[in-house]
Amino acid sequence: MSRLILIWFDICLLRAGPQDLPASREFLGLTIASYTLVSFLLSLPGYPPVTAGQMALMDATLLIVFAATALYIPGRMARLTQTLTALSGTGTLLGLFALPVIQLLSSGQAPGQPSLLAGMLWLLLFGWNLLVVAHIMRHALSVNLPVAIGIAMLYTLVAMQIINVLFPMSLV
Repeated sequence: MSRLILIWFDICLLRAGPQDLPASREFLGLTIASYTLVSFLLSLPGYPPVTAGQMALMDATLLIVFAATALYIPGRMARLTQTLTALSGTGTLLGLFALPVIQLLSSGQAPGQPSLLAGMLWLLLFGWNLLVVAHIMRHALSVNLPVAIGIAMLYTLVAMQIINVLFPMSLV
């Protein structure tokens, strides 16, 4: 297990790709479960537990649909297990790094006034996550990095829109 976590770290550092992970459905299931749990924890500061759980399940569902659609179109479905394992595993790791940043953001000086440091850290993690998703999709789809960045940005924007429509943030 620790070897696989090291591969996820290497993927986050753009030194490995999804092809370096085992094509194991059992491992994929555990990875998606950990991704969903971290997504739930990231949603808790802003939402009640039931809503955070629904958001986490929707987030995981969107990730699965995105990867399956992106790989189905060019006929690369054989890569789905490793691609989803890479996306959910790196998403879990980056989500764990984001947990303290979310705490900083939610405990800003005044309601709605996050600290500058927390905002900068959040933007850095957001950009890093986009780059990691692009890196994974570049390998999975055998496309160049600019195309993969476009795919990652499209996925991120669509997923954010769907989550925001289904779970609007209350201002109270």
